[in-house]
Amino acid sequence: MQRMAVLLVALFLVATASGQTPPRTTTEDKVEIRWLDRLCDAPGWTVAECSVGKSELACPSGGAAILMHVPVDHTAGEPNYPIGWPRIACALKGWETDWSQWDNFEFMILAKSTREKLPKKAVGLLIGQRPAEFSRSLEFAEKDKWINVSIPVEALKEIGAAVQELSQVRFCVSESDYQDKDVVDFHVGAFRLTRSTACEVTEFSAKTNLVVFQGQPVLKLDVTVVGPPDEVKRGVPFTLKGKEGVVRREMLPLGRGKQVYPCDISELKLVPGDYELVVFADDDAKRKAVSLKVVEDPWKQE
Repeated sequence: MQRMAVLLVALFLVATASGQTPPRTTTEDKVEIRWLDRLCDAPGWTVAECSVGKSELACPSGGAAILMHVPVDHTAGEPNYPIGWPRIACALKGWETDWSQWDNFEFMILAKSTREKLPKKAVGLLIGQRPAEFSRSLEFAEKDKWINVSIPVEALKEIGAAVQELSQVRFCVSESDYQDKDVVDFHVGAFRLTRSTACEVTEFSAKTNLVVFQGQPVLKLDVTVVGPPDEVKRGVPFTLKGKEGVVRREMLPLGRGKQVYPCDISELKLVPGDYELVVFADDDAKRKAVSLKVVEDPWKQE
């Protein structure tokens, strides 16, 4: 607790010295939230071929929202590209740039349009910079309805983005996906970073075949771990069960995020049969399991 207090004071002093508002953090339903309130301030966004302002709508989660207003015009883009690419961008600053200790980047968005139905690629989300820029097209099943968008930070890591120092968040519209003179408005708010307040495994599967030969030395497991770094450092409880009961219990030394863990089973001398690999075996809310079948090695020497 003392260490955390010192860290928060240091963060406050750094933010104050740089003129940046200190982060606002809340907890809801076992989820820690760091609010990116500055992204809800329209003057913080730069624009091209569209406009950005304060939305008259409030997000269901509370707080202000920005309005990206796009009057589609197939003749008014850049000279070489008259069918253009309206876009807005917000440069991240100070503590906002480091997403490395968080699980997800989230926001809420609502679309209004003169069109009866929005195109499948209604608006694009871009995070970071090339060559490791994350992109995703957002789709709206219906207009005039708030939706929550959640982007796993792991998805940014997988493309090589430097999640410790992300530069910007952008939204863009490809006018080629719209008809000339369409009008579309995107109301966006509740920008935040989130993470579980407890260590949890969100993905648990076997990278190798679920049927292995007796005597195989290693099983490779695909594991994704979320939660506060200090909680994760304590390890993830792991149990290997057979028909006769527990074969092994241990704490897996995993880190946060997605990883491949080589599980050494060479010393167990598992006999042919059905087994179960389990994390958090004693916690029904967190429990995840993978089935494993061990078969006799056909090349076994008699």
